[in-house]
Amino acid sequence: MTSSIECKNFLRSLQLLNLFIKIGVQNLILCPGSRSAPLAIAAGELNKLGLVNVFNSIDERSAGFHSLGISAASGNLSLVITTSGTAVSNLLPAAVEADRSCKNIIFLTADRPLRLKDCGANQTVNQEDFLSSVCRKVLSTNLNGLHETQENEILNLVRITEKQILTFPGPIHLNIPIDKPLDISILNKKNVLEIFERINLKKKYIFQKVEIESDKNKFLEISKTLNLDESGIILVGPYQGSINHLTSFNKSLERLQEITGWPVFADPVSGVNSDLRGLVVNWELVLRKNKNSINCHQLLRLGPMSSSIDLEKFLINFEGIQILIKENNYRKLDPLKKSFEYDLGLSNFTNLLLKELSIKEKNKRSLIPLAQDLIEEGEKIKEILKEKITYDNRIAEYKLANLVPKLWPAENPIMLSASSPIRDWLTFSENGSLTRNCFSFRGASGIDGTLSLALGISRIKNPLLLVTGDLAFVHDINGWLIENSIDMNLTILLINNNGGNIFNRIYKKNLKQDELNKLFLMPKEINWPKLADAYQVNFISVANFKKLREAFDWSISIKKSVIIKVDIDSENEMCEKNALLEKIIGS
Repeated sequence: MTSSIECKNFLRSLQLLNLFIKIGVQNLILCPGSRSAPLAIAAGELNKLGLVNVFNSIDERSAGFHSLGISAASGNLSLVITTSGTAVSNLLPAAVEADRSCKNIIFLTADRPLRLKDCGANQTVNQEDFLSSVCRKVLSTNLNGLHETQENEILNLVRITEKQILTFPGPIHLNIPIDKPLDISILNKKNVLEIFERINLKKKYIFQKVEIESDKNKFLEISKTLNLDESGIILVGPYQGSINHLTSFNKSLERLQEITGWPVFADPVSGVNSDLRGLVVNWELVLRKNKNSINCHQLLRLGPMSSSIDLEKFLINFEGIQILIKENNYRKLDPLKKSFEYDLGLSNFTNLLLKELSIKEKNKRSLIPLAQDLIEEGEKIKEILKEKITYDNRIAEYKLANLVPKLWPAENPIMLSASSPIRDWLTFSENGSLTRNCFSFRGASGIDGTLSLALGISRIKNPLLLVTGDLAFVHDINGWLIENSIDMNLTILLINNNGGNIFNRIYKKNLKQDELNKLFLMPKEINWPKLADAYQVNFISVANFKKLREAFDWSISIKKSVIIKVDIDSENEMCEKNALLEKIIGS
C-alpha cells in the first residue's frame, strides 16, 4: 500500500510538516494549487489533530506577508505552502523583508519533477532560483519526486533548517518536486494516517543543539575602544531580534545604562521599556536643535539606524568612536561605514563586558551631566508640544503621532506603516510607543504588504492598531482575502491624504502640483465606505480627536476588523508643522 506514489507523497508530506511542527511551526498559510495537493491534504489532517493552525490565502504575496506578521508577533517559525510556477515568484517581496528584518519564515513550494523541467511542460519554470538571492538556504527534496525522498533525508532537511534559523534568522526556501498522482483515495489516506500516527506522530527526533559561541576576541577588540568614565550616548534603533528575546535585551540595556549613566535615544520600534532610566524624550528634536553643542566622543548604537535625517547627519559629522551591536545579524549594517560592528547581540556583549569590569566599575552610576542636559531639553520641548497640540484642533498627521499613543490603550500593540507614520512618530510621539509592543517592518522599508502584515500580527497580539496612509493600505488590499481577516481584532487608522504625502514633503518645492500628482502622489478617487462594504469590513470616518477616542473604544469592543478614516489637509499640515518646528528649534 505505502509503495504507491500517491501514498508516499502523502506520507512524506505528513512527516515533513510534522517535523517542522516539532521545531516550532505553529501557524501555516496555505495557498491554492494542485501540484501542492499532498502538502495541503497533510496540513489539513495535522490541523484536525490540533497540531498546527492552518489559514488560507488566494494571493501568495499576501500569504507571505501574513506569515511574516505572525512570525514577528510570535517569535516562532511560520510556514507558507504554494503551488508551482508564478505562485513562487509572488513570495519574493515577503522574502526580501524577512531577509532584511531577520525574521524566520519557511516557504514550501511544490514543483514538477526533474523529468518535466526545461522541456516546455505546463507551469514549469526555474522557481528554485526565484528566492535564492534573499533566502538563507534554498533546499530541495529528491528532484525526481517527493515519493523518492527517504524519511532520513527529510529529517536532515529539517535539521539544516533549524540550525540555520538559530544561527542567522531569516527566510528559507524548500522546493518540493511532486510527481502525479497528487490526490489520494479515502481508503489509502486512512491507511497512511494510521501508519503515520502509530510510527511517526509520537516519535522522538533528535535535533542538534546549536550554541552560538561568544566571539571574545572580537569583543575585546571593540571593548578596548570604550571608556566608561567618559560621556557617551546609547542609540537604540529598530529592534531586529526575536520578540521572545526582548526581555533579556531590555535587561541588558538597563544594566548597560546603569554602569554608564549615559542618555538613551530610542526609536519608536526599538522595543525599549518606557521606564528605562536615561531615556530622552523628543530626542530627534533635541538633536536638531542642539546638533552643534552635544559634546561626547563615543556612541553605542544598537540595531539598524532610525529613519531620521537629523540622526544621520549627526552620525556623519560625529568624530568619536561608534560601536554597533546587532542581534545575530551577520551582514554589515552601517551605511556610514564608521562603526565597529558586533554581531552576537546586546545580551552577549553586556555579559562579556560585565566579566571584564571590576566590582567597583559594575556599580550603578548617576546620570552623567550630558544625560541630564539632554533630558531637560526634551522636557522643555514636551511643554511646547503640550501647549500647541491639543485634542480640539483639526486632525493632522504630526498630531496623530503625538496623541494616538495617549488615546490607544497603553498595553495594546501598534503597527506603523513604513512611510510617513514611522517618521512622524519618530519626531512627535514622545516615546509613547514604548509602553507596548510596537511593530514596523524597516528591513526593506517598503509599503508592500502593510495590511497582510498587520493581519498576521493581530492573529497573535490583539487588539492591534495599524496606522497607515491611504496608498500603503490600498497597495495591499488583497490582504482582506486572507481567511477570517474581517474577524481579526484589528483597528486600522487610515490617514487619507489623497496620495503619498511623504513626497509632498520632499518634492513640493520644485514641482508643479500636476507634476507632483502624476509622478509621485498618484492620488486615487476611492469611495472608502463602498470599498469597506465590498470586503464586509466595519468603517467609520472621524473629524476630530474626541470622535477618534470614541471610535477606538468602539472598535476594540466589537473585536472585528475596523477602518477608521481621518482626512488630512496636506497644505495646512505642512504650514502648521513648520510653524511648530520653528517655535521649537528656531528659524
